[in-house]
Amino acid sequence: MSSTTPQDKPPGIARFGAGAALLLSLLGIGVGAYLTVLKFRMTFTPCASTKGACAIGGMSCEDALQSSWSTLLGLPISLWGSAFYLVVAVVAGGLFLRSGFLRGAARPLLLGLALFDIAVSAVYGSYAFLVLKAPCPYCLSLYVISALLLMCALFAVHGAPRNLWKRLTTRRQADLLDAVFVAGVVFVVGLGVQSVGYQATRRFVDAQTGCAAPTAALPATVIVTGAAEPKVGIALFLDLSCPHCSNEFRNVGRAIRSKELDVPTRVYVFHTPRAACDTEAFPAGYPKHHPDAFNGGACLAAKAAECVEKLRPGAGFDMIAALFALQADPDPNGGPLFSPERVASKAVDIGLEIDPDDRDNELFQCINNDKDGPARITAHQKFAVEQDYKVPTGYVFPLENGAPRLDTVNHLQSDYTARAIINIVRGMVKAP
Repeated sequence: MSSTTPQDKPPGIARFGAGAALLLSLLGIGVGAYLTVLKFRMTFTPCASTKGACAIGGMSCEDALQSSWSTLLGLPISLWGSAFYLVVAVVAGGLFLRSGFLRGAARPLLLGLALFDIAVSAVYGSYAFLVLKAPCPYCLSLYVISALLLMCALFAVHGAPRNLWKRLTTRRQADLLDAVFVAGVVFVVGLGVQSVGYQATRRFVDAQTGCAAPTAALPATVIVTGAAEPKVGIALFLDLSCPHCSNEFRNVGRAIRSKELDVPTRVYVFHTPRAACDTEAFPAGYPKHHPDAFNGGACLAAKAAECVEKLRPGAGFDMIAALFALQADPDPNGGPLFSPERVASKAVDIGLEIDPDDRDNELFQCINNDKDGPARITAHQKFAVEQDYKVPTGYVFPLENGAPRLDTVNHLQSDYTARAIINIVRGMVKAP
């Protein structure tokens, strides 16, 4: 009767773990590459990017891919992830083919990579669930991959000789350092090749691809800023609860106030909260509905901006800037982003002389009783729905005798810098 000694089993277990780790890493490369493609489309061809293309069930990748955490040193974080999984694939593949790969250092290196993967996934997962509150389905698949990868790495380490760790950390430190060096080279090469491809592809796409000119005249708005006799206009369709709207608004504000802007320009702000501010106007529900806008009080914020403009003409633009600032200062008690008290406090900050604790002050009276502001907000929302605008949407257009020429528009992206916006404005004047 034959028997199998404990020494015979570990190599098989280790090979299984390495093989499974190889398959998981290849899957990680694929998911990362797909997320990089989505990020590229959202960034460089936003109008052609199909809304909900990465949605599964009730989850979407859009918030995650447009967050500040989605890039690192100007490159999509998914691109870094694909380079990382390439390293894992090389290490796991080598270990699968030969147990002594990298002079025995492959096993601890694979475990170290898996632990690092788990740590990064924990950080990004916490950010997605606790801060964004919008987990990306493909990101979730990467979190699962990282957990399974750790299990596989533990299988692979299970087959290591008992004295391997001591030998690598004492007498054979050079072998471990060589293995880390090889992993680093693979990572740099993988990252570099992807980076060159990513940046080079930008030259072959047009940011205006898929961007259609408005088919109807812009609705009326009272929140404007800039030159009294403009040659160029900038239309901004914003939701005050939207982080990407805040970025676009901030960059446009910097451009319009820059000394480098030598073209008379005027900014027109249109309210498009992603919730029905007038439920009678949208009996079937608002098509662009988003729970963050509904629960955060985006409609209240829009009404407040309209009322500040009515009570103190010219201050509406500054009120919007102040309300956007609340995104970085959430209610410590877990209340909505825009509560009456928080909105009133911001109105005081920009110079409106009211008592924010007085529920009968002129701002609250306007918010509760004014009819013109809500009517404008509803008109803005209907226009945005008819034009199928995403949030945010912004574009630059020429003005002739004070009237917008909407047959020639240049759409903005939320990550455009002030300098880029200034160059677009200048181009509008030169355009025929």
